[in-house]
Amino acid sequence: MAIRNVTLNINEAVYEQALAKARTEGQTLSQILGELLTEWAGPLPEPPATPSPPPAEAAPAGVARTYTVKAGDTLGGIARDHYGSPAKYTLIAEANQITDPRRIWAGQLLTIPPLPETPGPPPPQAPVPPAPATTPTTVTPAPDAPPITWVGSPNFNRRPDRKDIWAIVIHATANGSLEGVINWFNNPQAQVSAHYTVGKDGRIAQHVHDEDRAWHAGKSSWKSKPNVNNYGLGIELVNLNDGQDAYPEEQHQANLQLCTYLCRKHLIKPEDIMGHLDIAVPAGRKTDPRGYDLERLRQEVTAALGT
Repeated sequence: MAIRNVTLNINEAVYEQALAKARTEGQTLSQILGELLTEWAGPLPEPPATPSPPPAEAAPAGVARTYTVKAGDTLGGIARDHYGSPAKYTLIAEANQITDPRRIWAGQLLTIPPLPETPGPPPPQAPVPPAPATTPTTVTPAPDAPPITWVGSPNFNRRPDRKDIWAIVIHATANGSLEGVINWFNNPQAQVSAHYTVGKDGRIAQHVHDEDRAWHAGKSSWKSKPNVNNYGLGIELVNLNDGQDAYPEEQHQANLQLCTYLCRKHLIKPEDIMGHLDIAVPAGRKTDPRGYDLERLRQEVTAALGT
C-alpha cells in the first residue's frame, strides 16, 4: 500500500496540543495525525495478499552467504526472503550468536547459513518387548505456553511500564491468511502490529514480545484507563470480520490455550479479556471480532485457571 506525504497548515496551539498527545500515548506526531485521518476517512481496505518471495539468490547446498541489514529489516523478514519462511529466523540468529531477535541494525553483516539437509528415513529398529505392567499414575502437566512461532515485527516501542500488563484485546484481521498478516506486520510502513496472531488451523505467530508495546488498539479505553496499548496484549484472529466467516474450533482452542497461558503468566483476570469493539473510542468505531463468542472464551479461561 502506497504511503502519501501530506502537508498540514496548523497554528502553534494545535501543534503543541497534538505533540503533547503523541508524547502521552507513546506515539509519533505522524502516527497521531495518521490515526485522525484514518478515523475521518473510514477503515483502510484490506491489504492484498502477496505470496512470499522466493529465496533470494539461494546459496548452493552446504554453502553460507552474507547479507547486509537494511533499515526496516527484521530477522523474520530476512528468513522469509532467503528461506521462504519467517519461522526459520532461528537459523540466522544461531549462526550470528544473536540472543535477542529484535536487536539487529542497519549495516550489520549477517551470515546466512544454508538450510540443513533433510535426513533420510531411520533404519528399521528391532521390536522392543513390552514393559511389565505398572500401576498408572496421574501426571499434572506444567502450565506451559502453547506452540508459538516467533516471526517479529518492526512496529513496536516500549511500554511506559513494562510490568503493567493486565488486559487482553481480541481482534479480527479482516483478511484470510496467517501469512498475509505476518507480511503486513513485517512492513514498517504498515505502522500496525499485535503481540500474537492465531490462524484458522490453530497456528500461533508472535510478532512483539509481551513486555513491549504493540500497535493494535488505537484510540481506546478500558475501565476508564485510556490508551490500552500501554497495558494490553493484542491477539489477532484470522477472520474476514464480516459476520459470516466462521472461527474454526481448532482456532478457538488455540486462542483459549494462549489466553489461559497469558492470564496465568501476567495475572490477568478473565474479565479483562475483551474485544476491540469494547475498547475503541468513540464507541462503535470498531466491530471486531465480529461473530466470535467472547463470553465463551472468558468462561473457558476461568475454568482452565480454576478460579
